[in-house]
Amino acid sequence: MIRVCPNCTDVDIDKLEELVPGNLEVECIGECGQHEGKFFGYINDELVVKETEEEFFEEVNKAK
Repeated sequence: MIRVCPNCTDVDIDKLEELVPGNLEVECIGECGQHEGKFFGYINDELVVKETEEEFFEEVNKAK
């Protein structure tokens, strides 16, 4: 399961949904203001913070 906040992550939610259809929760994840300008979210209950969207999507693909 992938969980991201629509307000505080820089991850493109539409692209992420294409990668993990039906395996995405978009909600507050309690990380507001802590990772400004980063691409982050929970991947299988582990917080992943990356410098680029590409790096975050690589981690998502590894977890599939």
